Amino acid sequence: MDSAPGNDLHAIQTELNRLEIYRRSIYLGVLTLTFAIVLLSWAFREKGDAFIAVGYPAFAVVLAGLGFALWRRACSLRTMEIILVATVGTMILSRLAWHFAFSDPLNEHLLLLAGGHYWAVGILIVGGFITLGYRGGMITGAATFLFSGALATHEVLGCFLAAGDYCHNWVYLLRIHLFLAVLLALTSAGTFLRERTWGAFTKAETLQHWANTDPLCGLSNRRGADRFLSAEAALADRYQRPLTIILIDIDEFKGVNDDHGHEVGDSVIREFANILSGTVREVDLAARWGGDEFLVATPGVNLRSARHAAQRCRRAIERAPIAGIPVTVTVGIAEYIPGQGIDDAIGRADAMLYRAKAAGRNRVISEACGLV
Repeated sequence: MDSAPGNDLHAIQTELNRLEIYRRSIYLGVLTLTFAIVLLSWAFREKGDAFIAVGYPAFAVVLAGLGFALWRRACSLRTMEIILVATVGTMILSRLAWHFAFSDPLNEHLLLLAGGHYWAVGILIVGGFITLGYRGGMITGAATFLFSGALATHEVLGCFLAAGDYCHNWVYLLRIHLFLAVLLALTSAGTFLRERTWGAFTKAETLQHWANTDPLCGLSNRRGADRFLSAEAALADRYQRPLTIILIDIDEFKGVNDDHGHEVGDSVIREFANILSGTVREVDLAARWGGDEFLVATPGVNLRSARHAAQRCRRAIERAPIAGIPVTVTVGIAEYIPGQGIDDAIGRADAMLYRAKAAGRNRVISEACGLV
């Protein structure tokens, strides 16, 4: 079923709200997990580790504040994403900086410890792209890589200048940073391609939607209807299933424009499209065929059932004034004959429509059942 613009906008807004709630729930879960890891790391810390003893409680407070702000919707989701990445990044990189500043990171034992920190650095790079997209991820990833590389370079140069015992372990740090460079390159390339591909797909889908949609009422236009009818006619030919064409004309619509103005006439078209959308099934087509004429196609529905559906639509229009004006419609119905072509069915429905107009309007005529 093709929906009118108001229904489209409502559906889009509902979906956006649902996605925002979903994203907020994910971030709240990530914050909760990170908060728990920080507290566990603090509880089971090694004796004498001043950074964890002092820094982790501070980070836990910040994470709790972020979680509360996220739950209370105190700021936009985008702002929250930036703050979250910045907080986690500060925690990881400050821990790495502490490790380089207050220990001998090229020592065999401490290299193993540093390796654990670098896994967190890698997660930060990937998480930046996932959370902030290509541009934000590139800024986060490049800054993280350069900061980590600067720390490692400073330590290696200091070791060589001091003729330290573990300078040969600089190769280990080099391998780590080569891995981080490859990770940054692959993640950035993948994110860039995904955003470009998704953007092109979304743009093409949007253009196709509007190319097949009537801009005034939001139903399918004639182009969209032709595509639908061709596909359904092919299915009817193949599987011998019924397909009924219903043509609906708003009675005396020219008089509405002449007496009340084109703005009111446009309102009548839009509100009629809303009513029509509410009376057809999801699998049916409702289209603006031209001017004040509309077409409904009902796959899998025979002539008699389609006539009853058209009668319900006609009565609904008759009972409810549109834009404050009493409006009636005239309906002609024909069933598609497999192998005869869809234009033949439309032509016969059009002939029934003219018969109904000649009989006095505000009525339904179908080929086999006559006037209703």
